[in-house]
Amino acid sequence: MKTTVLKYGTISGLLMAVLLFFSIPIAPKVGFNTVGMIMFLGKIAAFVPIFFGIREYRQTVGGGLLTFWKGFNAGVLILVVSCFFYAISWVILYYWVSPDFPDKYFQDYMAQLKLHGALPKDIADAQTQFQESKKVLTNPFINAAYAFTDPLQVGLILTLVFAVILRKSPPTVKIENLN
Repeated sequence: MKTTVLKYGTISGLLMAVLLFFSIPIAPKVGFNTVGMIMFLGKIAAFVPIFFGIREYRQTVGGGLLTFWKGFNAGVLILVVSCFFYAISWVILYYWVSPDFPDKYFQDYMAQLKLHGALPKDIADAQTQFQESKKVLTNPFINAAYAFTDPLQVGLILTLVFAVILRKSPPTVKIENLN
């Protein structure tokens, strides 16, 4: 199981890392909302290896049989490896590749608030919240923890779906009347 988890977790994690490294630097040019949608759909696509990992686990370890919980367990372990890659990639991007990303994102967010007629109090609250978040995220471990949980929700939902799809019980034997 260990090799399956590491193999498919690494594939999924590298797909998300590549997606992150391509999309974050272009976000100010193409728009943060567009990149947000690309990232969401890309994460879903990057979690497809979880399906194949659970299937391989079913074939190799389960002998073609798999309960929901064993499939879910294998999928969650693959997901954890994948999210680890995503978190490391995000920290590298945040601190070294695109350290001005939060400020650019906030500028765009403020422009959207003003464009949609936000009240001055709402704008001031957003500025305060941004400054607080920026302070918290100066710690790379906290930043990595937040990044780790970012794809986790979508990944858990897909893992549940994959475990349901791939479960396979042994055939039931119907016992006839023995009298």
